[in-house]
Amino acid sequence: MKKIFTLLVFMSALALNAQSIRILNGSTPLNDGDTLFVSLDGIDGEISTYLGYQNLTDDDLHFRVRKEVLLINEETTDIVFCLGECYTGNLSSELEILAGETITTSDAAVFHATYAGESDPALVKFTFFLTNNENDKVSFYIAYGPGTSVKPVDFVQILRAYPNPAVRMVNIEYAAPTSDAYLVIKNLTGKEVYRTAVSQIGKKQVDISQFNAGVYLYGVEANGKMLCTKKLLVK
Repeated sequence: MKKIFTLLVFMSALALNAQSIRILNGSTPLNDGDTLFVSLDGIDGEISTYLGYQNLTDDDLHFRVRKEVLLINEETTDIVFCLGECYTGNLSSELEILAGETITTSDAAVFHATYAGESDPALVKFTFFLTNNENDKVSFYIAYGPGTSVKPVDFVQILRAYPNPAVRMVNIEYAAPTSDAYLVIKNLTGKEVYRTAVSQIGKKQVDISQFNAGVYLYGVEANGKMLCTKKLLVK
């Protein structure tokens, strides 16, 4: 009975983490949480990134796409995404992909994100999710910047805590040059009060309810060095 229960738990976990839609960069599948780096060198106003997607199931699926802007200069830059229809907001209308169907760059419903601006760095997260099960999803990031990757100077711009001042919980957005990185919080005496391993780009919610009121410094540590720090006020 114990083995049967363990198997049922395992199968339930697989169901909760199901991924019915796959994102395609050309013919290459993207893993959940992957980042695409788009160079802004030499662009003249606009640059578009095209991605296909595929229904991995035997059922017709209804889904939506959510955009989350993590870094942008709102005065100079705008990012619009399209799947047939274009969206200036953060959420698409409900869309359908047929059983086993693959949408490629030759299809009108192909996903594409268009950066329009003056070469200021930007970071955007897109999530495809089923409308009847938001846990069935896949996310990816598009990072815009000079060259072919996010530069160290951009880590400072992406690093952000909110709300700030904070009372019980704080959200910290970050970026790091390697997956072997840590999000660290220290008090003003230099004592470390929080540390957790983080992926290259993402967001972490931190429980600060046990912190004493005051000013703290938070930042990302990679290869044993702090890339940058910013202030966090805890009330």
